[in-house]
Amino acid sequence: MTAVQQRVVSSWTLFSFAAAVFLVRASMLMLGPLLVELATDFDTSIAVAGQLAAATFITWGITAPLVGPISDTYGRRPVLLIGLLLMALGILGSGAAWSYGSLLATRLITGVGSAMLPPTIMAALADTLPPEKVGKAVGFITASSWVGVALGLPVIALLGYVGGWRLPFYITGGLSLALWVPLWLRLPSGQRRLGQSLNLFNRFKDIGRQSASWHVLIANSAQQAVLIGLTTYFAAYMIESHGWDEANTAPGLALIGLGAVIGSFAGGSIAGRARRLDWLVGINLIGGVVVGVLFALDVPGWVVVAMAFVASTLVSVSMPVLMTMIMHLAGESRGTAGGMFSTSNQFGGVVGASAGGLMLSLGGFQAVGFLYLVAAVLSAAVIGFMMRRSAAFRLAGSHT
Repeated sequence: MTAVQQRVVSSWTLFSFAAAVFLVRASMLMLGPLLVELATDFDTSIAVAGQLAAATFITWGITAPLVGPISDTYGRRPVLLIGLLLMALGILGSGAAWSYGSLLATRLITGVGSAMLPPTIMAALADTLPPEKVGKAVGFITASSWVGVALGLPVIALLGYVGGWRLPFYITGGLSLALWVPLWLRLPSGQRRLGQSLNLFNRFKDIGRQSASWHVLIANSAQQAVLIGLTTYFAAYMIESHGWDEANTAPGLALIGLGAVIGSFAGGSIAGRARRLDWLVGINLIGGVVVGVLFALDVPGWVVVAMAFVASTLVSVSMPVLMTMIMHLAGESRGTAGGMFSTSNQFGGVVGASAGGLMLSLGGFQAVGFLYLVAAVLSAAVIGFMMRRSAAFRLAGSHT
């Protein structure tokens, strides 16, 4: 282990990373409480407006695996700084959008910049922390990202209610630029790692030839479809089915974010336990059932909000566990593994947002809930029937 790898992550660095993923999560999911207003302003349907979120996930999914090998070869700093700057410019450009097409373009840019941050941050943590501490650090960063939902989305909903849908984009983009400055000043200068070349094929081959890695990616993607779908369509569901306005959805969005924070912390603790996969099977199944029922029952709004809180807590547990596992499987290609894992997140996001919109147009919100139930069952099946029987995960578990 090199001196760089042995360096303890400073509190400033850890909290700067937490702030970055907070803004990433807020920027990626901020369309949820604004969908109805965007659909009205651009004279389209909620289902079509939901494709703006899917577009962001698509460019994330394309970009993330490509930047992983770059950060493995050239260091984490340049990737972090370029990514944060692109994200900030994309968000600010979204606020200035004059048409559906221009907003789509700027959301694509936002997805590119956002994709460069979480996998690079996770790889940096795995570089510098001993294996037994990686799980809790990943849980902390993941939980911090969901604070972007617990605090960020309610504020976005309120800003949209008070100042229109453009104001949240300007505020979020401005905060992203404000964070870029201290990161540029204080992050250590990056340099090319001696003896390493930018060989995309070999880096992907090292990870892709392991069936265990694909099991992790599939299980995570299915679970993310449930979580992103819940976050994307909750506000629209409450507005359309319960007559709420954007301001009234803010507490519910805060509870969804809080549930994800709690679930992420719990996942960080479970990541180091021998029976973590057994826990995940049950947790994923129960979470999927709650999400499916949430969109189907005709119950008072406060009951829906309570169910959304429970669901977000349950379906967010798996991500820190699965991220820790793939980092242990990746060896020296942690950035590449983080990029592939991030792509699986965004593929799940595309299913959650885009396929969710399709199901909404075909069968209403009940069909949306059914889609997310099926996705949760798929995730639990991969974990229960493939990952639990794999020697690779028992080997990875011995390091935690």
